[in-house]
Amino acid sequence: MKHQTKPISAILMILFSSIVIFSCQPNQRQEKIDRIHKLEKTLFETKKGIIDKKEASNMIYAYTQYADAFPHDSASANYLFKAADVSINTFHSQQTIALFNRILSDYPNYSKAPQALFLKAFTFENYLSQLDSAKVNYSLFLKKYPHHPFANDAQISLDNLGKTPEEIIKEFKDKEGK
Repeated sequence: MKHQTKPISAILMILFSSIVIFSCQPNQRQEKIDRIHKLEKTLFETKKGIIDKKEASNMIYAYTQYADAFPHDSASANYLFKAADVSINTFHSQQTIALFNRILSDYPNYSKAPQALFLKAFTFENYLSQLDSAKVNYSLFLKKYPHHPFANDAQISLDNLGKTPEEIIKEFKDKEGK
């Protein structure tokens, strides 16, 4: 009889541990949401346009931590998009690209996936000056989302990649003159 109690006690211990772990998840989820709301309030409401880099970094971390902990939660894609928004506005371009890539790979059906792809191309073009990568991503955007409201912007960006403002103005004037 002793042999049977060990496997049963091990099974009960595993079962108990699973119950404890899963019963804590709703509390952990709410704690993370509460932390995000507190950080958002600190970052966005009290500064009136001035973003503290440390607070921004904490905000990005909180958003990504939530998505890491709850990858199947519908809020995760939105939090990653918000993280990318904070990142791009604090000039952390490589991090921004990584966040957009994560959205596009992990949440391809997310309603803002088209914007993520467009902004990824925009980041390559305007913040990293990686015109080849910008071209690839703008082209992919047009292929995947030809009727999206940003399609015209993507085409204009493609048409003007690498051109100076003077060259763009000259081309515009030349077209007007015809």
